[in-house]
Amino acid sequence: MNFNSLVFLGFFCAVAVLNYVLPRFLRPVFLLAASYAFYLYEPKNASLVALLIAATVITWASGLALARLENKWARRGFLALSLLTCMGVLFFYKYYNFFGEVFVGGQFQPLELVAPLGLSYFTFQSLGYVLDVFMGKLEAEKNPIRYALFVSFFPAIVTGPIEQAGVLLPQIAAPRRFDYDRCAGGLFRMLWGYVKKMVIADNIGLFVGQVYARPGEYGGPYLAAAALLFALQLYMDFSGCCDVAIGAARILGFDLTENFRSPFLAPTFRELWRRWHMSLTGWFRRYVYIPLGGNRKGAVRHCLNLVAVFLLSGLWHGAAWGYVWWGVLCGVLSVGGMLLDKALKRPKEPAPAPIPVQVLQAVRTYVIFALCFVLFAAALYGFDPMAVYSGMFSGWDAGRDALASGFAGAGLDSTTALMLAGSTLGILLGEAFGAVSEWIRKLWFVARWPIYYALCLLLLFFGAFGQSAYIYQQY
Repeated sequence: MNFNSLVFLGFFCAVAVLNYVLPRFLRPVFLLAASYAFYLYEPKNASLVALLIAATVITWASGLALARLENKWARRGFLALSLLTCMGVLFFYKYYNFFGEVFVGGQFQPLELVAPLGLSYFTFQSLGYVLDVFMGKLEAEKNPIRYALFVSFFPAIVTGPIEQAGVLLPQIAAPRRFDYDRCAGGLFRMLWGYVKKMVIADNIGLFVGQVYARPGEYGGPYLAAAALLFALQLYMDFSGCCDVAIGAARILGFDLTENFRSPFLAPTFRELWRRWHMSLTGWFRRYVYIPLGGNRKGAVRHCLNLVAVFLLSGLWHGAAWGYVWWGVLCGVLSVGGMLLDKALKRPKEPAPAPIPVQVLQAVRTYVIFALCFVLFAAALYGFDPMAVYSGMFSGWDAGRDALASGFAGAGLDSTTALMLAGSTLGILLGEAFGAVSEWIRKLWFVARWPIYYALCLLLLFFGAFGQSAYIYQQY
């Protein structure tokens, strides 16, 4: 059930109304039933829901055991059980064929596997809970209904954010009463997300998909534009989905973790990654980077730990060499930025640069980021990234009229380009001031309502209805 479908909107409206009609002690039970109904809507998930239930039951029982046992070997045994369950399911469905071909070669017989919806999200979320209980950072949840809802909460199971148990479980235990301001803010956040996805991401996707489907047929201007626009498309698609999830959860009475913080305004590559997919990077930081030693084991170990985290992040996205090399490249660039900062003795919190300098820094960082994501796009679309990189240097001698005609033929005419430029600038500036559902809701109604109408008109006239599911839904 895609968030950008009428079926979801009807489903969500019914769930939101019933959620506040029912007594508060029944809401976790109802929301759990609604979450499983959402999960089972897709036919392919009906036969795989047992995996979600198994991960839920095993990690919940392991948490209870870890809270009661004192013998370190028994505790490690239950931790290993949870690790084998979550990572075993994840490895089998996402990486079995990939590593089989890597290590066995041409004799390997791949299996026809269909990964369950939200596999990478609910396995990481439930495993993070067990690790927190094991390390004594969190008390075990005794109520199985609350825990099951934490693992399968439908706004977050499709593309996250990956929630921490210490943040979401207390909210499930104490449901909020209906609050008009919360619901109005949630509705606006959903509208904001739909504009990002259906107006910006999907319209960009028409051009990017056309070019990357046959990159050998396009010259440098088109390949360079596709590279720059794909990074923007991915951000608008993924963060737009998170906006819808956060807004929907807010209407239901829950506050989900913010997953992005104006990443394209970051002055450096390292800072951009601190603001991008923060729930995933936070998960890797807590459960991989710090246990590996973080920055406490010397400079060489610190660099290796950073690259390892980015490599795992690449693999988390999918079993393809494009994701692997994308992760390695991002890790190497992050290490290079860190070493350069140390060599130049730059402070960790530098004074703000003049605005023109900040703009140039943000543009430079974005270009580097977008060029890295050619590898990501190669895994997604199935093309040779080296051919795209080399192709960017040819075909720049075409005339202006020929280029304009070529871009229009690929789905990016002048009207669409102007609409995308204006709406993207508005979105980025709006998010530069913080959470849009907070500061815009505080404006005087004379300033606030025109924004509402403008977003609705953008969605009505330029929304690419029914174009595609969310990109990160497949991860």
